[in-house]
Amino acid sequence: MGLPSIQLGPYQLHERIGEGGNGQVYRATGPAGTVAVKLIGSAHDLDEAALARFRREITTLDELSHPNLIGLLDHGVDVELGPYLVLPLLTGVTLRELCRGRAVCPEAALLLILPIAEATGALHARGYVHRDLKPENAIATPDGTITVIDLGLAWGDGMSRHTESGAAVGSVGYMSPEQLDGRAVDGRTDIWALGVMLYELIAGKRPFARSRPTEEVAATLLGSYSRLSAADRRTGDALADLVASCLATDPTKRPSLDELVPRLAAMIDWAPAEQLATERASVVADPVGYQQRVAAFRVRRLERLAREAITGGKPFVALAICDRGLAYAPDHPVLVELIASAEAATAQRPPATASEELALARSETIASARGASPPVTAAPSTVARRSGRTAMIAIGATAVAIGVVFVIARQTAKPDPWAASSPATPTVTTTSAIDDRDRTLMRDFVGVFSKALDQNGPASGSAPRPPGGTPTTATGWMALARTQGPADAVTSLRHALRLSPDWPEARAALCLALAATEDAGALEVCTASLRHSPADVGLHAARAAVLIRENRHVEALADLDVVVAADPAPKWRRARAVSRSAVGDAAGAQQDLEHACQLGDAVACQMKP
Repeated sequence: MGLPSIQLGPYQLHERIGEGGNGQVYRATGPAGTVAVKLIGSAHDLDEAALARFRREITTLDELSHPNLIGLLDHGVDVELGPYLVLPLLTGVTLRELCRGRAVCPEAALLLILPIAEATGALHARGYVHRDLKPENAIATPDGTITVIDLGLAWGDGMSRHTESGAAVGSVGYMSPEQLDGRAVDGRTDIWALGVMLYELIAGKRPFARSRPTEEVAATLLGSYSRLSAADRRTGDALADLVASCLATDPTKRPSLDELVPRLAAMIDWAPAEQLATERASVVADPVGYQQRVAAFRVRRLERLAREAITGGKPFVALAICDRGLAYAPDHPVLVELIASAEAATAQRPPATASEELALARSETIASARGASPPVTAAPSTVARRSGRTAMIAIGATAVAIGVVFVIARQTAKPDPWAASSPATPTVTTTSAIDDRDRTLMRDFVGVFSKALDQNGPASGSAPRPPGGTPTTATGWMALARTQGPADAVTSLRHALRLSPDWPEARAALCLALAATEDAGALEVCTASLRHSPADVGLHAARAAVLIRENRHVEALADLDVVVAADPAPKWRRARAVSRSAVGDAAGAQQDLEHACQLGDAVACQMKP
């Protein structure tokens, strides 16, 4: 017995194969064979906006022709079923179905995203913006072809608006800040979505993903996320910087597709252009396993770069390169040997030069990927003259003992509402249970959830001179972490813990680094660290910051109570007031604000009702 079917003009509709916000898709047969028919709803049930999207999709598909864009075969309006589109039937899976939330290697991600970027470039060249790029709207077929579908939200010059003024259109998680704000959008909103998709393919999660959609929207508007190279050790700085440029909250800071496509293509350095279809088919066949196909090439390349760094007197650069290689091939004997050589070389060079080495290497890598001229590298004295303050994060008494320090460089001289002033050259002291640098970390996180607080996020910067000494394997990575900002320190600290899993100081340092980079694993690491060191007030502050970011204010209050009891500084009471207000304790919040105001906290005085 055959499948039931419905007659739609010359087409027989069979089973439904897809459904989304812009219609339902059915497998169908017609004069040209098997096709896909998209229905957007009964004609008498559709409002003007839905009909406008239908007409817009027809117009867009009629005007465009690109191997990675869905084509239009036919269209019409049925009296009963309403408007319909006839499209090629793609025998494949969406990128969402292909990856199923799993992280793929950067090489696989580049192969998947490049044709999507090229198809979007064709849209932009004709004056259109897709406005709804996401993994569900890209189909991968077994031969490696990637096709962008669903142009119902595509927007072009001269099209009339049929959505409400200020209404946000798109899919949360992939919408740019300007889309979420209901502002006018252009091609740069598609650049944002491509950046989110590329990040998600590599890291296995969206950059701004949170437990609730409203929190993800807030994080998106603030641009609050972990750098891709911190989320995935396999990612080089050139790619991480490219993704960061796509995710700039200011649309004018994002690259155009004319810039983006060549830069993506240039990063595919392991296969010639004529073999990309074959390589892409291998990714579609086994997206996660593709790493094994490219691991040997990548490790050889990184081995060479590490040797060059050691020979050039840059042992810390070599260590970072080797760590990236170990992400492809754990315990690779050559890389392990190079790590030993690099660490031996650090005995001949004070680790104070590590941050300069890494900054130079990063600039050289980015310039090489872009084909740019050699970069101009600022001398340490120039870095020290940058505007803004250098805020340092220390881990309570434990961090004081081992001197593990992370650096957060402020790029502007924006007044800090959490501190009236800060010393020009911060030093670690033991006079307070919580160092001022710990409070700076708390400020950054609480600021994400309250417009009344400073909303500037942390960014890596140049480090102060760390103490000298000859590092061992694990301590060498710890020494490197002392020269880095939180995002880069995460990698170094994880390597130290692989070599010395029971080192509590390294785990405590990782807690703060993960908290500062808003990594999803921060809560687990901080909680484990507190089990070992329950009296470490700095760890309580870090965990409170993470819980506040996740809108878990009841749990955050338990940690904040510990912090306030240990240090009566007014800014901590102000932080607790935010969480108390969030859980409905208006009286407690008012009491904290009154107390902080009486102690001279001007911002607390302004926050009082």
